[in-house]
Amino acid sequence: MPPLHLTDKVVSVMEGSHDLVRRMWTAYREGGVESALPLLDPDVEFVAVDGTTYPGHDGVRGFFNAFDEQGQTFEASPYSFEGRGEAVLVAGHRRIRSADGTSGAYLYFVHVIRDGLISRLSAHTTRESALADLRDSEQTAR
Repeated sequence: MPPLHLTDKVVSVMEGSHDLVRRMWTAYREGGVESALPLLDPDVEFVAVDGTTYPGHDGVRGFFNAFDEQGQTFEASPYSFEGRGEAVLVAGHRRIRSADGTSGAYLYFVHVIRDGLISRLSAHTTRESALADLRDSEQTAR
């Protein structure tokens, strides 16, 4: 079997959702948003912690580019990964650096997987909110 590459946009069934999400975080950390996009569905729904939805790859790019345009640096680091059926809940930290200083927050990130790619990624301030989002995503998928 030939090796998979990030640009294949397909994840082996054996790899599973948990590993896909880890790969996405690693790709983002090592190469920025462009490196992570191949692991996101082209029609991904990206929901920021404030509830704003950024649709598709262009929406995700726009979210991250807005920080650069404002002279800020956006960083996010995962701490734990918890598989939940076709989704993965990640506990992590978000940090925004600017000339005025640094702000940070602990967040929960929901990653919904469909057809081997991340189809929805949402950020939450509490675990309870993230779990409610997971339940809603499961009901929508049915």
